[in-house]
Amino acid sequence: MRAKIILSLSILIPFALVFTYVWSTATNYIYSDEVYLIKEGLVESYVNGTLTFADLWRPMMSIRSFGCHLLLLADIKWFSLNSKIFVLPIPFLLLSSALLIYRDYRKSLAPEHSPEFIAATFLALTLIIFNVIQWQALISRIAFFFQSPMPFIIASFISLELFLTKGRKYWPLAFILTTLAVLFFGGTTIFAFAPALGSTFLCYVLTSRARLTRDFWVRALIISVFLAVIAFLYMFRIRHNDYLPYPESLVMAILASPLEAVQFLLSTFGASVVGIDAFFSFDFSFHNIVVIGLVVVLFYALALILFFRSHMYERTYLPFFLIMQVFFFICFMTIGRFGLGDMGFGMSSRYTCVSIYGLAAIAWIFIFTLAQPVKLNALLKSTIYAGFAMLFAGLLLTSIVVWRVQPDRKAKFEQLYDIAMRVDTATYDELLNFEAPPEQVRDSLRLLREYKLNIYRSAPADRK
Repeated sequence: MRAKIILSLSILIPFALVFTYVWSTATNYIYSDEVYLIKEGLVESYVNGTLTFADLWRPMMSIRSFGCHLLLLADIKWFSLNSKIFVLPIPFLLLSSALLIYRDYRKSLAPEHSPEFIAATFLALTLIIFNVIQWQALISRIAFFFQSPMPFIIASFISLELFLTKGRKYWPLAFILTTLAVLFFGGTTIFAFAPALGSTFLCYVLTSRARLTRDFWVRALIISVFLAVIAFLYMFRIRHNDYLPYPESLVMAILASPLEAVQFLLSTFGASVVGIDAFFSFDFSFHNIVVIGLVVVLFYALALILFFRSHMYERTYLPFFLIMQVFFFICFMTIGRFGLGDMGFGMSSRYTCVSIYGLAAIAWIFIFTLAQPVKLNALLKSTIYAGFAMLFAGLLLTSIVVWRVQPDRKAKFEQLYDIAMRVDTATYDELLNFEAPPEQVRDSLRLLREYKLNIYRSAPADRK
């Protein structure tokens, strides 16, 4: 009973903090990339009665979001495109991920440690998972697209591991969850899923090769065929009719400036600990963030070394998978964003909704290492504690700044209402506040006004 109370507090206190932030800050306005889904997109097709499966399957920047598109249609039909219907569930998506991680966290530390110890130390992970450093992935409808993949990806990994190691009775769960993870809620993290899964499988084979059976290889073959099929379905004509196709020259930009590309990548790692708000508030230089990013990468490397040195893999591979997921995600994001004109693109807080899971995995491995009966040397123990100190100091600093600027951020979003109400006369610069091409914003707002959707569904008659 005592352990359950401690666990509840370890999860619910951080959850309550992030839910409070979402509740008090979330906007009900169309914003950023979702603008493209309205005029000449999914929303217009639906309201005009011309919707087809191709509209639901249509990619944006080579990413499909079939499940999110279905939910968007449900929102139009039943709630007149109320963005908060999408925003308020986001903390519960984080909660789902946290509970899935706790399943393996508990398994990794039991039975040597008490349930109270396990529940109390899990607070270190939940403080990371529910941190408001990811504010951009918390407060608008488009944030749902960023957040929805991770619970399904984690659940898919766990179910595939069970099928692979425990037996065929888990195959329905593995196949259903993997289909949901890839074809329904793939989102921005889906391209990292396959290499992360592959590298984890390879390490599992190398560390367990002496006890692998024929049934294991049969199940591995079944999984491989299944993953190949859904990968083909996902990738087939992926660039056809893309809302925002990636330029062909992005990889060439990296090859032309490899040193700058490395700095871009390191800045993303750095911004996962010291967020973009803290960067501006304390006038950090870009090189400061690059150095912080390099230190973070070194702590990732240390965590991986400790993962294998402590034989943690004999109990769970989930922290390794989470680190690989973050690593490949940041690499693919660098390919997609580097060369678009701003070295700071990789520091966007929307990407921290993925990188926080890598930080949680580092904390998990550090806790597991410290909790082992084997005595650690002073240098290693000091390094681990230094990692904890840097990690939580950066997250705490960023959280304080995010909460401090929250009233200004909320006021800025509320200004969008006035701009939308006079969409016909709004200036180019005013429409830029929606963080999308102004004319696309204007056309999309006019469509919403015509069909009384989103903020226009309850606007005063003289403002419509």
